[in-house]
Amino acid sequence: MRSFSKSISRPAYLVFFFLLLLSSFSTVPARAQASQTARAPYTLTGKVTTIAGAPLAGATVLVRGDQRDNTAITNKEGMFLLTTRQPQPVLIVNCAGYEENQADVPQAGEAVVSLAPIDKYKKQLRKQGKKAYKDWNGKGKRN
Repeated sequence: MRSFSKSISRPAYLVFFFLLLLSSFSTVPARAQASQTARAPYTLTGKVTTIAGAPLAGATVLVRGDQRDNTAITNKEGMFLLTTRQPQPVLIVNCAGYEENQADVPQAGEAVVSLAPIDKYKKQLRKQGKKAYKDWNGKGKRN
């Protein structure tokens, strides 16, 4: 009587191995996808203002630690809209001329983030501009 391994041809072994290998690869993305869909995405809305309460247009808002580079720019009313899967997101807000700020998002309602102005920001910009001009043109010599 022949053994079981001798009754199966070599191509049949290869087909079986190939199918086994293929099935193991197809289950990995399904598991990863299942873990990503475990948390449903939800929308964050909010407003970015100055300390005085004026809306800040053009501020950059992002979710800290989000896998995707999920960012938004505020509109002229200072409003933004983001989606995330994080259960307790922390926002990082930047705007030219203002200090960066981090804020926790409240469970209900919209997030309101206030930014403080940088002291003597315009003076610092002029100083940096003059230095860059000197470095570019060689010790401040004008053409």
